[in-house]
Parts: sequence; structure tokens; C-alpha cells
Amino acid sequence: MSTISIKANDIKWPEIFSLGALNVSVVISWIAYHEYQPILLENFSFDHLSDFLIVTKAIVLVIIPVLAGLLADYLLGKNGKYFTLFTVGIGATAMIFMIVASIIGAGPVGALKPFLPYMIILWLISMNLFISPAYSMIEAFAPAQKLPIVMGFLFLVTELIYALEPLVVGLVQFFGDTLTFIVGGILISGSGYLFHKISSNEVISRKKELLESKNKKVSVESYVAILIIGLALGMGKAFLVEYIPANFEASFPDMGNTGDYVSFALLGLSAILAFAISKKVAVWNTQSVLVTSLIIMGVGALILLMSSSVSISIAGGIITAIGFSILNISGLPFAINQLSVKHITYGVGIYIGASEVFTGFFEYYFR
Repeated sequence: MSTISIKANDIKWPEIFSLGALNVSVVISWIAYHEYQPILLENFSFDHLSDFLIVTKAIVLVIIPVLAGLLADYLLGKNGKYFTLFTVGIGATAMIFMIVASIIGAGPVGALKPFLPYMIILWLISMNLFISPAYSMIEAFAPAQKLPIVMGFLFLVTELIYALEPLVVGLVQFFGDTLTFIVGGILISGSGYLFHKISSNEVISRKKELLESKNKKVSVESYVAILIIGLALGMGKAFLVEYIPANFEASFPDMGNTGDYVSFALLGLSAILAFAISKKVAVWNTQSVLVTSLIIMGVGALILLMSSSVSISIAGGIITAIGFSILNISGLPFAINQLSVKHITYGVGIYIGASEVFTGFFEYYFR
């Protein structure tokens, strides 16, 4: 991929920081969703839709980033508009947050009650409309060899918020359901506007440069490799986020919620490690790094599956977290470097969608 107008050491940190702020808003929104969805379903007598919404969420997380990427690339190629889908996704998400807040405020006897399940589904869709367009923009913010450093920072910000989930949950409980959804809408719209304002000129000029340059042909093998790396990333996340808490609860019931705290700790460890080694990973051979991370993560997952003791399970979790952190900072840069600008958002959508396959399956299986 061409690196026109991007100097060898030029990382555009204001744009990266704004994307990090958007990530924080997205993570907080997801935590609020997971906290209040069961409560809302119970309060509004929609308990019977719980399994349906879990399956719907899994499908949306896999399919929508791919479709959004395909549409974003089409709009870019047709009229040079790159932020259209991003803006629609941000605006729709903020609006749905406010509508849900109104439904909650009206209560279970309100006239808007029947619309709550539809609003949840639409919110799931809108939340995933802007993810692949946003992440595909990082190639405009740093040269290819510096992308692992960018991913190290973004991964640190994102996973530390997930690792601090108990504190975030306490905060959203303090706000209450109605105010939480209002704040969520403000966070998404505010951080989305900030990212658009800071990044738009850089992204648009970069995309125009690349569209005018000769685009390389993307092979089927490249898409397959991106799909496999995305699936592997999702498997690592599923073991850390879904399997460990469920396994601790089933195998060590006398330890209470220890599995949840182990999961949070491992996410924090993974985030810090990824940030610490990102500069070194940036100068290593990408394919060797990917293979190494897959081997490490596979060994950790096997230990978790075969373990019958707490200490061995924690050791397996640590090994899995190490592989997961390395794969996180090298996977997306690998995907971006395999793609041409005309298909970059579609390819990133495949990567992001694939990374949600096993998380969705594990969440449903261990529900």
C-alpha cells in the first residue's frame, strides 16, 4: 500500500486519541447495555425474548460490520464520501439511546412499551454501522510499520475499560437506567463528532491520494487469511471473557465470582502487555508474530480446557492473554496491509465480524 504523504515516523496522535475516546464511549455503552438489558426485559415483561436477543446480537455483530464495510467502500468509490455511514451510525445510535430513555421514563404501562425490543435490535445494528469504517481509518493516521503501536494504544484504552467493568457498572447503577441511556447517547454523539472533526480532513485527503494511485489486487487468499486471523482473535477473547468465568463457576463453585475477577485481571494484563511491546512488535516480521501469537494462545486455551485446578486455570488464562495481546496489535495491521484502499473497509469488516463469531457462540452456550 502506498505511503504517500506519511513520513516514516509520523503518527497522527490527535486522530488516534479521538478514536480512543470513541472506543471508550462504545465500551461504556456496551457495558451499560449488558447491565440493563436483563433488567429492562424483566421490568417490561419481555423475559421470553432474552435468548432471541442473544442470538440476534451475535448475528448482528458478525454480519453488520461486513455489510457496513462493503457499503462504505461503495460510497467512497462512487462519490468520494467516506464519513456518510459513520455519521449515520453515530447519529442513529445516539437517537435510539434517547428513545430508549423515553420508553424507560414512561414505564411498563407507557404507550411506547411495544417498541422496546425493536429499539434494542436497531441499537445493536446502529452500534456496528460505524465500527469498521472507524477502524479502517487508522491507515490514514500512521505508516504501515507503525500500525502495531497505534493498535497497542487503542487496545490499552479499550481493554482497560473492560477490565474496570465493575467500576463502570457501579457508575451506571448510580445514574439509574433512564439517565444512563441519556448519558450514553451524549457520549456516543460527542465522541463521534470529535473524531469526525479532528479526522475528516486527514482521512479524506489520504483516501483521495490512494484512490488516485495504483491499487493492488486483493487475492482470495488474503481475505481467507484475514478471516482466519479474525476468528482466532475472537476465540482468544471468548476464552478470556466467556469461558473463564463460566468454567470457574462450574468447576470451583465455592469461589463465588472469582472467575469474573480473574477475567477482568487478564484483560487488564493483556492490555498493558500489548501497549508495552507494541514498539517491538512493529519491527518484527508480521507473519512470524501472528504464528507465534496463535501458538501461544492455542497452548493457553488447551491448558484451560484440560485444567482441573485453580492455579493451572489461571496459568492457562495468563498464557492465553499473552497470545491474545500479541494478536490484537498485529492482526488488524496485517489485515490492512493485505487490502487495497477500494476494499479496505470491507476487509476490516470481515476481520471485525469474524472476531465476534466465537464470542457470540460462547455467550449463548454459557448463558
